[in-house]
Amino acid sequence: MSNFPDRIGLRNLPMVFLAGSLAFVVSACAPSSQSLAQQQNANALSQSAASDQMAQTISRLQIAKARDEGNINNPNITAVRREDFTVQAAKADRAIKELQHGYPVPHDEIEDALLEVPSQRISPEYRAQLIQELLKAKQLDEKREQEILIYWKDDQPIERSKFSLQAQRAAKVAKDLQLGESVHWAEIEQALYVPPDAL
Repeated sequence: MSNFPDRIGLRNLPMVFLAGSLAFVVSACAPSSQSLAQQQNANALSQSAASDQMAQTISRLQIAKARDEGNINNPNITAVRREDFTVQAAKADRAIKELQHGYPVPHDEIEDALLEVPSQRISPEYRAQLIQELLKAKQLDEKREQEILIYWKDDQPIERSKFSLQAQRAAKVAKDLQLGESVHWAEIEQALYVPPDAL
């Protein structure tokens, strides 16, 4: 009968070994309380920095909105410029609301909402400068459109059309400015944009 306990011990030896190994693996994988506290602290600092950055962005948007709303009531501006300020104030208001409700707002939308529209009529000098910039943008659009025809193995009408449409937009806005027409600031910004080089 003295052999009976030995048989039980030998029979349970694999289970004891498995349980010991499992306990060792679990304890090795479990983070120490100090490293867990450090990770939680780092997460809290990261969330605090993100919260501060969002608060600063909202503050900048509120300033831009107030500026645009103030300019809407300026009796010395044109109807077109008043519409520009109304649109800009609405963009800032929308971005503020989305951020305050936890929705992500793309960086380019925030920058667009922060865009400062000139509050007065465009001076003749600035108008001439804008016309030159628009003509340069048109030339670059046309150049990139031609490069697609020259350097790409197959014609890419969709890629070419991006540059063609931008060249037409720049030419139209430049012409309107040359004729002394009032042009919405957003139209000027869109016409100055040159799509990225497709090559």
